[in-house]
Amino acid sequence: MKKVFGWVVCGAFVMGMFSIAYAQFAKPDDAIAYRQSVMTLIGQHFGRIAAVVKGEKPYQQQEVAKNAELVSTLSKLPWDAFAAAGADKGKTHMKPEVLQNKEAFKSAAAAMEKEAAKLAQVAAGGSLDDVKTQFGAVGKSCKACHDKWRTQ
Repeated sequence: MKKVFGWVVCGAFVMGMFSIAYAQFAKPDDAIAYRQSVMTLIGQHFGRIAAVVKGEKPYQQQEVAKNAELVSTLSKLPWDAFAAAGADKGKTHMKPEVLQNKEAFKSAAAAMEKEAAKLAQVAAGGSLDDVKTQFGAVGKSCKACHDKWRTQ
């Protein structure tokens, strides 16, 4: 488990470096695949926390904290891939409005990042009740973005 976690963290770091450098994608499909991959990872780690929040799995503070930290780290990665030329074409659920209203989209992305960072902080030292509260805030930020910027 520690080895897998180490590889995930290394992969997230490498992807983060690409994001910081304002990743250039050779084709629109590359941008779509990149952001969908990141969103899949976010969903996987957020889902692991959801299982604890719903009472389906026991609360293990260290595991929740690891997953929350990964969600926070990953939350910073996909946004440049939404702005790539042609990134609203192909097999995507992205609405064209993302490119038409970039500032509002960036604001929604920043809100999600902020809530994810708070979740990581709460999970590192908070009670399960605190985790549940902040988990809900992250979920609301995700839903608000999906409702406005994603086709169903």
